[in-house]
Amino acid sequence: MRKFVVYSENASTSPKIGDLKAAGRIDILLHSIISAMFASHTYREDVELHLILMGPPHAPRHIRIVAHKDNTISKKNLKRLIEICLKKFKKGLTLEVHPGVFVDDKTLEILVDEFKKDGENIYMLDFAGTHIKNIDGAKVQNGVFILGDHDGFDKKKRKFLKKSVNRMSLGSQMYFTSQAIMIINYEIDSYEYLLG
Repeated sequence: MRKFVVYSENASTSPKIGDLKAAGRIDILLHSIISAMFASHTYREDVELHLILMGPPHAPRHIRIVAHKDNTISKKNLKRLIEICLKKFKKGLTLEVHPGVFVDDKTLEILVDEFKKDGENIYMLDFAGTHIKNIDGAKVQNGVFILGDHDGFDKKKRKFLKKSVNRMSLGSQMYFTSQAIMIINYEIDSYEYLLG
């Protein structure tokens, strides 16, 4: 199971989202859901997506999305899905607000610590990191990949990540968050295909 974590310092945590860009670029999160969880005419069952929203007025909010047989998520209702998550949040609880969709108040640091305790191979995207093609495919296959939105990570978060996780590069070209997710999915798909 590959896992993606998308961190947004400014994504709104209000349960009523108006303009996507004005709400801290919620549109980036929606594109990330599509790139992580959807393939042509199907829904990926081998992906887990974590969204961390740190914008006003109620940060932090952590949304986890996994495949579920009763899932009715479509690309058309993703904004509504985020609003439902933010509306149904209950302090101190992890709630399943839709089949395969959970919300709580975990921070990036808590999430990373949980992954480390589980022995996960964790990577943050960084130009100075090891290129994905030069990392053992078996480690990447079930890796955890941490990405920022267009604003990336503040100094404190970046320092924490550099001390806590591995660094991985997709090359010298800068990509949108959703594009980077798609590239990682492609690389893992290709590795699994070659394994037979």
